[in-house]
Amino acid sequence: MASITVEGKHPLVGEVRVSGAKNVATKVICASLFSSEDIVLENVPRVTSVINDLELIKSIGGTAIWTGTNTVTVNGSNINTYDVPYELGSRTKTSVLLTGPLLFRFGKARIPKFAPETFKPGPLNRFIDTWERLGVRVEENDIFYELDASAIKSSNILFSLPTHMGTDSAILSSLFVPGETIIDNASEEIEVDSLMDFCNLIGGSVTRVDPKRLSIKGTNIFKGGKYKLSPDKAEIAVFASLAILTNGNIIVKGADRVAMIPFVNFLTKIGARYEFVDEGLKVWHDGSPLNPVDVTIAPTPGLVPDWKPLLILLLLKADGVSIVHDTVYVDRNEFTKDLNRMSAGLEVLKPSDVDLTPVISDDSYSIDTQGEPSTIIRVSGPCKLRGEKLHIDDTQYGAVLVLAALFAEGKSCISGIENVDYHFERFVEKLKNLGAKITAYESDD
Repeated sequence: MASITVEGKHPLVGEVRVSGAKNVATKVICASLFSSEDIVLENVPRVTSVINDLELIKSIGGTAIWTGTNTVTVNGSNINTYDVPYELGSRTKTSVLLTGPLLFRFGKARIPKFAPETFKPGPLNRFIDTWERLGVRVEENDIFYELDASAIKSSNILFSLPTHMGTDSAILSSLFVPGETIIDNASEEIEVDSLMDFCNLIGGSVTRVDPKRLSIKGTNIFKGGKYKLSPDKAEIAVFASLAILTNGNIIVKGADRVAMIPFVNFLTKIGARYEFVDEGLKVWHDGSPLNPVDVTIAPTPGLVPDWKPLLILLLLKADGVSIVHDTVYVDRNEFTKDLNRMSAGLEVLKPSDVDLTPVISDDSYSIDTQGEPSTIIRVSGPCKLRGEKLHIDDTQYGAVLVLAALFAEGKSCISGIENVDYHFERFVEKLKNLGAKITAYESDD
């Protein structure tokens, strides 16, 4: 098992180029399978999640070849089955996004259900509702969804709440359907716009007619092309946060100004220093206390869930009490246990504990039968973290523990560091290039 020793309290200084967005890679890799011509994808991050996605594509006969350090060529012409293998498909959310290309090619699809021990999946009813609205017959057993598109038709799709992956699935499931499909209450995430741009590049017709309304006019002719992935907004936020946490000075090269507006607005409120420069986003901090603020985690144009642990770390430097209210997920607080072992003093509470009303975005969650969820984190600062022995077993939060160790006093020993590679490309290497004191070693499993 790969492990590192991290020595905290060393300012990180310099430039770092952010990798391509893994959440864009997942979508466009699947969308590429509509075409029987070569699709060249540039700025693709070589991370475990993307590598797994490419293996999934190859398992059904598709072509997925690294033709450069961060360039992949994908071609769907040799796909030979509509049956996605359970062993691979149950361990990645990407399998759901294969539905559209498979229905387009075969009129059928057999999609594995998620293996719950792999990750915490969101509600699946949104995908099922979309398929059924499009006239797709859905049958299921314990481990598979069996889909038949013999009666597929254009439709109006209305989400009760904006859903990022649900919108992706709806776009790909209707891209080839004759007529016009409308998606209302669609996600406004910038990664969805990237998927739309890509679909239009290969011959589709997807338009955002209003902020939350999409129009898809179906086609059955798709072509090849070349597409460069946008930068990863989660990684941009990670390195921007590190500049503040370590009292450093970092230029995040390639940062997208529009994608980061909600994040830098948060930086303004807490009194952090930043500016957009030609190379990207420059962030620095002199060690002075930050301002406490109350934060709502919400879909774009709000502060998105990927940023939540980073915001909490930053608020540990604030002089006062802050409240972070998650209105997207009801169960994404596991990382607080490790931070509290480092003396963070975070309190996980119910909204009613702080006179707030619960907001449930997960439409498969019933507050009547499951009770009020603990979606509030109270952060009291300023707080000094101390080095600790940590283990990363959740790919979702691996980078957060490394950031906490760089912020903490003393040394931290972190095992399971390979799980950070699931989402972040050459993460430890980039940290070292900024002056992080990190030593690698091998630990027992």
